[in-house]
Amino acid sequence: MRILELRLFPKKRRIPEKKPKTFVLYPFELWEKMKGTFEEKEAESLELIKNHLKAFKKPFIASSHGKDSVVMCHLVKRASEELGVEMPEVWLNHTLNVYKEEKAYWDEINKFLGIEDRFRIFYPPDNQTVWSIAKKVGHLPSFRSTARDIDYRHTNIPECCDILKKKSINTYLKSVAKEERYDLNFVGTRAQESQMRSLGVLQRCRSYLQKTRRPYPLHVITPLSFWKAVDILEYFHRYEIPRNPTYDIHNLERMGCASCPAHKYWEERLARDPTDEGFGMLKMNLKILAETDPLRLEGSLEALDKAVRSSPNLTEAHRTRVLALVQSFDHRNLMTDYF
Repeated sequence: MRILELRLFPKKRRIPEKKPKTFVLYPFELWEKMKGTFEEKEAESLELIKNHLKAFKKPFIASSHGKDSVVMCHLVKRASEELGVEMPEVWLNHTLNVYKEEKAYWDEINKFLGIEDRFRIFYPPDNQTVWSIAKKVGHLPSFRSTARDIDYRHTNIPECCDILKKKSINTYLKSVAKEERYDLNFVGTRAQESQMRSLGVLQRCRSYLQKTRRPYPLHVITPLSFWKAVDILEYFHRYEIPRNPTYDIHNLERMGCASCPAHKYWEERLARDPTDEGFGMLKMNLKILAETDPLRLEGSLEALDKAVRSSPNLTEAHRTRVLALVQSFDHRNLMTDYF
């Protein structure tokens, strides 16, 4: 498992025209919170959730039904029962870019949590997908570049994320009458997951008013911000929660859009997938890169070649198949040719 490095700033940083917020939480405070015991984090998060359920009238939970989201839903369900209030609605964005095992798990975990009647799926407008959007805009999505003429609050957000994950929910929020608006969004993100999320916690802590990206200002709470991956696994164990089989079947560490090429190390993630489904996604991503961005394709091929050489978990047949795919897009002699 890759240990995520908590860096305060990226190695190369483009300064936005508008100055971002300063920290409201010192880095050492975040580290100390993350070093707490499981029992401390569980009790504190549960109390934080209960306080917000008391203060807000119409909350909802944004869930991917990955490990963190399931823990978030379970905690909110416990808090709701202890307070004797109705469980908030659970919203899931179906990006049409998921593994078949995920969809089967949605029904299983909803039944386990007893939230079938509180669960709502949002579908992309016009059945768009990552690949249809990539072909339309002329490139695969990426978090690695920043447009200079865009407000810093909206930079590094791929078009597909905006369309597949935000547009459908925003359309629904716009349709809700003003007096019936939702006022609180539970989100199960953790600071340990990425630099972007750790910076978010440092700048806003765990409870804040989101003034952009939604049709109207909406309060957001991230009670799991201080939790580590080991805490999430411990929670699953203690409460005997069924685990999503997608992680093991596709050799995943984190859940997200199945073929997503926006995140760093996507090549390695898809190369590790032993299924034909994962291999097909890898092939399609490379094909689109070959058509739209040869320079980025070159970097992806080098990353794949390195992953194939170094990964100890690949079978020889799998290694050979991925390498053949790499060489079908790049006819130069790669390092693996000499081993």
